[in-house]
Amino acid sequence: SAEAATLFEHCARAIDARRDVGVHGLPLIGAGDWNDGMSQVGADGRGESVWLGWFLCRVVADFAPLAEARGETRRATRWQTAARGWRQALAGRAWDGQWYARAFFDDGSALGTQSSAECRIDLIAQAWSVLSEVAPPDRQRQAMASAERLLFDPEWQLLRLLDPPLAQH
Repeated sequence: SAEAATLFEHCARAIDARRDVGVHGLPLIGAGDWNDGMSQVGADGRGESVWLGWFLCRVVADFAPLAEARGETRRATRWQTAARGWRQALAGRAWDGQWYARAFFDDGSALGTQSSAECRIDLIAQAWSVLSEVAPPDRQRQAMASAERLLFDPEWQLLRLLDPPLAQH
């Protein structure tokens, strides 16, 4: 592209582009968030990402003050409004009772829940509930305890990214 922009503007445009949400109020996953293995979750454009909700909440918390300092208060306000909606969605359907879901497919069904045949639990959704500083502390502790209990492999001394593996999706 012949267009040039500052690093801030590049980041701001990325935030602006991710404000659309699905029926659960979470950010749309598109062709996959950071994990290419999630490419079929939102193949029809309606799938949602719990991880992306956590991530965007953290990014907005860090970038909104920068936008305000640059005089872009309307943009910062739009981001903060979106983040309030994401936080509400994360506190609602994204919580599965013992840990956080990973995503919602185009049809609205959940991935990363106790009833999931594949990816019953996903580490990144649990870890980012803590890293984002958005989830209540009791849920953070419970989510991480579930991740340790279900994803830690004592023989290999490692944490699996998710379990059971994705085979059909």
